[in-house]
Amino acid sequence: MTAIKIRVTGWKALLMLLIAAGFVGYRYYAMQTTLETGAADELRFWLAAEYIAQGLPALEEAVELGDPTAAEELARDIVARDRIEFTEMSARGAPEDLAVRVRIRVDGRVPPVGREVRYFRMRYSTVTGWRMRWETTKLGYYLELF
Repeated sequence: MTAIKIRVTGWKALLMLLIAAGFVGYRYYAMQTTLETGAADELRFWLAAEYIAQGLPALEEAVELGDPTAAEELARDIVARDRIEFTEMSARGAPEDLAVRVRIRVDGRVPPVGREVRYFRMRYSTVTGWRMRWETTKLGYYLELF
């Protein structure tokens, strides 16, 4: 059986290189334009669920103790945990396995629990959009090169 050899030289090789660079550039541009909208929405959803869930035991305890003033204040605090904004957002890697770094503000303040700067693994697909896979470390973010 003979092997098929393809040899591209000269202007054809340059054209192939430009097409490949255009494809990679388009994918990077599409990912970056949706990072601050779609990815931010996905992360907001998961972080709000985490912050609200961590505030519920204190509210439950205040209700069980029969302290309506404390329960009302805790309920307001829990509702405020849904107001999440990202002051910084950056990404490294390919859209199929992206490391994202975010600086989080909850109701204009530092998050009530957890760290202000967090790192996540995300995946982007043109069909399903952004999906948060798991939380990663600072080292995992900086080791993600391509």
